[in-house]
Amino acid sequence: MPLSGLDGRWWPWRRKKKEAYQEVVKQENREKEAMKLLEKEHLQKTAMELLEQYLQFQQEREGCFEAKHPMSAFFLFSKERREALLQEKKTILEISKIAGEEWKNMAEEQKAPYEEEQNGIFSCASSI
Repeated sequence: MPLSGLDGRWWPWRRKKKEAYQEVVKQENREKEAMKLLEKEHLQKTAMELLEQYLQFQQEREGCFEAKHPMSAFFLFSKERREALLQEKKTILEISKIAGEEWKNMAEEQKAPYEEEQNGIFSCASSI
């Protein structure tokens, strides 16, 4: 008996088995894709929730000084003074020395606005 006769009987069986296997694989692939989409959707939802929490936190903190330790009254003064001295083409070292000397020689009444501003910043930072 020639082999071609046997091959003719077995090929349809193999084809049916192969098609059934391919259907199972397609179903599994659809399930995997659905799980990926579900996982991606879950991650997006989690990211959106975290973003909303962050934005709410930022709104609560709005207007407050963000540093861990707010600037002292001297630094508030020197920040203001630095801008004027930079326009005069002074170096950073010169600016620091000038601002320090001016702060030492200032009367308490002149320092008071900076100290009040410092107290306002401290109270805002401590409420966070």
